[in-house]
Formats: sequence, C-alpha cells, structure tokens
Amino acid sequence: MRAPVTATGNGTDLMAIRTLSNRALNRALLARQGLLKRQRLSIADIVHRVGGLQSQEPRDPYVALWTRLSAFKGESLHAAAQRGDVVRGSYLRSTIHTVASADFLAYRPVLQQVIDRELETAHWRAISGGFDPARVEPLARALMAQRPMSAQELGAALLAHFPDAQKAGLGHWVRTSVALAIIPSDDRWGYPRPPRFVPAEQWLQQPLAPASTAELLLHGIAAIGPASSADLRSWSGLRGIKPALEALRPQLQEYRDESGRELFDLPQAPRPRADTPAPVRLLPEYDNVFLSHDDRDRIVLPQHSQHFTQAANGRRLRAVLVDGFVRAGWSHACDKGRASIQVKLFDRFDAGTRDDIATEALALLHFLEPDADHHDVELHP
Repeated sequence: MRAPVTATGNGTDLMAIRTLSNRALNRALLARQGLLKRQRLSIADIVHRVGGLQSQEPRDPYVALWTRLSAFKGESLHAAAQRGDVVRGSYLRSTIHTVASADFLAYRPVLQQVIDRELETAHWRAISGGFDPARVEPLARALMAQRPMSAQELGAALLAHFPDAQKAGLGHWVRTSVALAIIPSDDRWGYPRPPRFVPAEQWLQQPLAPASTAELLLHGIAAIGPASSADLRSWSGLRGIKPALEALRPQLQEYRDESGRELFDLPQAPRPRADTPAPVRLLPEYDNVFLSHDDRDRIVLPQHSQHFTQAANGRRLRAVLVDGFVRAGWSHACDKGRASIQVKLFDRFDAGTRDDIATEALALLHFLEPDADHHDVELHP
C-alpha cells in the first residue's frame, strides 16, 4: 500500500487521504455484495443491499442469490416477486434488473433520463413517428389496466389508434417512457419470453416516490463503494453527477486507489482487511459485482479480462471468483439427463483450491438442474 496522499480540504486545512490497495477494494466490494459470507437475509433485503440484480437473463438473479444467501430456494424469489417485495424492470444503465420494490419506486424516476437515451438511437429513428406521445401513454395505461401485455401486443393494440405509426415503435416508446414492471409467471425461472408488462404503480399498488440524484448516489456507494465518480456513472448510467457528488462530499469519507483516483465512501461502510479470506464463488452471466465499475481491476485481474468479451452468439463466459478475484470462468449444459459444469481455469491452483472450485460448482449445478440423473464438474486448464 502506498503512503497516504496529502490533500487540501476546504482550501486551507490539510488532511491525509488514505490509499486503498486493490485487494482492500476487492474485499470491500465482496463484503457489500454478500460474497465474503453467505447471508441470512430476506430476498428484498439482500437485493436492496447489493443495489439490484441485473436480470435480462431470467435465471441470472437466481444464481446471484444462490451464491449470496444461505440455503436459498428458487421458490423464495418467485414468491417475493409475486408478493411485490421485489420487482423487475428497466433500471440501472437501462438494463433489466430485479430491484427491491421501495428502491424501484424511489430510483426508477431518477433513472428515466438514462432509459430515455434509447429514444436517441438509430434504431429508434427508424421505427419512430406517426403518433402523439401525449396520447399514447394514457391509452397504453388503459390497455394494461385490463391485463399485462407484451411490447408487441401493446404496439398492435395501439396501432388501431395511430395507423401511421409502426407497431414496433409504439411498443418501444411505451416500454421506454413508462415505468413498467415485468409480471412474474409460473415459468421455471419466473418470467416468460417475451415479457409482459404493467405500470409499476399498478403492480405494486403504490405511486412512484421519486428520490434525488444524491440519494441514488449514496445507495450506489453503499453497494459498490468505495467508488469514484466514474464508477458511479458506470454503475447507474447517469451523466452530470458531479454537482450532486460534490454536495455529498462533507458527509463522505475520501480515499485514493493505487492509481491515485479519488474514491468516496460512507464512513461506517464495511472495509475489511485486505487479507480477509474470500471463498470461491460462481457469478451469473451478468452481475453488478463484475459490471459496475469504470475500473474493474478490483474484481478482475487485467490479464484475464480478455476471457469475458461477448461471443458471436451473444453469450458471455460466467465468472468464478478465487481468492476474491475473477480467476476462472464457467458454463453449463444439460442433455438427456446429464448435467455438467465446465470450469475454465485461468491460473494454476493447488489441489485444495481445485477441490473448492469443484465443490462449489457441483452444488450450483444441483441447484440449476435438480432433475438431472447425473451431475458432473469438469475443470479445464
């Protein structure tokens, strides 16, 4: 660890700003994300604590919770969604997340500016036009008050009112511009394809209660901190956060990383020792622990980042944490009753660590494929 950096506070006072090593930042992130020790929390509490679970892949939040909670059962997430304890919809970075309902009601309006960027793309320009947005929203809400609808169904129903528009454009505008909840179903992973929507206020039977940008930033710092301004932009998708972050500065603790970047944290947030043991953990295809930071060195070693580029089929290798860092990847398959997890090792490991990886992978495989006749783990260098 480097020596503390001396900085000027309030123009006159000097204070020492502590530099946090990469391992110290790693352990802080793991502690907040429930990855140092499996938690005994309700679904809503753990989802709130980690800042939401990226969920465009239906099974990803199940894997994310299995790796974070003690004795997690998939039925408990499904039940929490049916009760309205958590809700799924467009959220951070305009991607689908499973979010504690109170957080969705508070922060989804703050993130509308992020989601609105979908209406600035070339794809949108190609399908837009031919309708009055001020008329579309009340009509769409009236349709969804009768039953949940997919974006395609919404577009088709609205086309009768706007014959000069495109069905895809109408559905896309509603999905983007209205805070919608994806309705859980009886599908194995809890949500159908294509998803069906209703307005979040209708599903949760509560109005949106917009928080401030500053409150969202505090929530993000608690979940992924210590965090730089760039990290918080990466996590949320928000732009222009500097004024809000500067206003928060008096109530935040300041640090530096090993490259000298300024980091912000809550004074009482967990920051374990850098040598705190970190168990093997398997992450889903998309997980905020891997995707939130502008600088990902605190979670993935630079020499291994090339393993996580998007494949031609749109899939990504899923990450395995060993000693807190991404040092392997996994994929799984099930065919004719035979389920297997393939683990690609990026480093050399001793026999004990390999056993730990195999044990965790086998347990996850039983969770993913409980009905398979055979469960096999394959470790590949």
